[in-house]
Amino acid sequence: MRGAVMLDVTGHPTTSVHRLTTGTLTLTLRNAPVNPLFRVAERINPKRSFLFVSEVLGRHVPVRPSDHLDAVRSLVERCGPALFEGPLLVMGYAETAVGLGAAVAREIARRHPGSDPLYLSTTRHPVPGRSWLRFSEGHSHATDHHVMRPDPHVALSGEAGTLVLVDDEATTGSTFLALLDALIWGGLRFRRVLLLTLTDWSEGAAERAVAERLPEAEVRAISLSQGAWTWEPDPLAPPHVLPKMPQAADQTVVRAWSPTDVPSPRCGIRSWSDGWDRVADRLRRNGTGRDRPVLVIGTGEQVWGPMRLGEELEASGAEVRMLATTRSPILEGAVIRHKLSFPDHFGIGVPMYLHNVPARPDADVILITETGADRICRTLRSYLGRGLIIDGSETITEFCEK
Repeated sequence: MRGAVMLDVTGHPTTSVHRLTTGTLTLTLRNAPVNPLFRVAERINPKRSFLFVSEVLGRHVPVRPSDHLDAVRSLVERCGPALFEGPLLVMGYAETAVGLGAAVAREIARRHPGSDPLYLSTTRHPVPGRSWLRFSEGHSHATDHHVMRPDPHVALSGEAGTLVLVDDEATTGSTFLALLDALIWGGLRFRRVLLLTLTDWSEGAAERAVAERLPEAEVRAISLSQGAWTWEPDPLAPPHVLPKMPQAADQTVVRAWSPTDVPSPRCGIRSWSDGWDRVADRLRRNGTGRDRPVLVIGTGEQVWGPMRLGEELEASGAEVRMLATTRSPILEGAVIRHKLSFPDHFGIGVPMYLHNVPARPDADVILITETGADRICRTLRSYLGRGLIIDGSETITEFCEK
């Protein structure tokens, strides 16, 4: 086990150089954890050709749920209790930080019971009749974000409170500003804004940008590591071309994954009692994790439920790894050793990817989706070979492909 995130006590900055096919990336890190938080891979995106592939996030690399949650605990520990005075709204960004934001909100609730945080993620799949706000993220391959109006029982208060924005990294602060502006346009007011990231590359720019936008608010940027990067493009290298996506991909309306006993991040979570402990009990009784390790695979924005299931199974003694499918197109190499492309399970024609999982893995595979099991394409099922699919109603379906 990795255990808690341990910092390099020397505090000495470290510099590394990464030569990619389209240019050279130079990184300088300060206060970096002893266990690296990320590795560098090459992204198929002309806007930004590199990607920091997290070793704790559970997106592109299979991780132990306990390692992910250890990183979250270390991040929240850096925030004093006075910073979490309510009303408290915690938000994570789709698709990368949906689960990370939920874990942060739950950790805040556990450490500071009176804070009563509302967690709400952005989404790229708006729910019919629930759309509230919309903004864009410049460097992403899929730029549009939507914010759904929360369920009535977790409704936002109009009183000025604390906003906690959670993302895996910060570079300029523009993504934080875009969501903040949307929330202010939606009528919310904040006396404090916390910017929580695994790695802050902004050298203070993110905190300054938000402070300039809200001069009367207290603004803090808190991260597990800080650093800076420079990118020198190779003028002779041909640019990467993004896979084709339908023009209406981000406008597609899908049914929210919100069973009565399993909260949905895109529609708001305030209670942290969910049904994943019961699902884990059912799986254990059927022998899951008894003789082989368990591989839990989330799909797109459906990552908090898979992390919760993995957490429950790991707590009972199973060897568990968790990751999720993604829209992010990444080149195979030292960091991305396996890559599968397949049609998305929402049926809108967006290419999806599964990284760092070999074909027919030697594990008890559990695939968790917001849709019905029949929407998981045969390409993905055939690659995995056999396993279980858990859909939005907690129905468990076994699959076995020859």
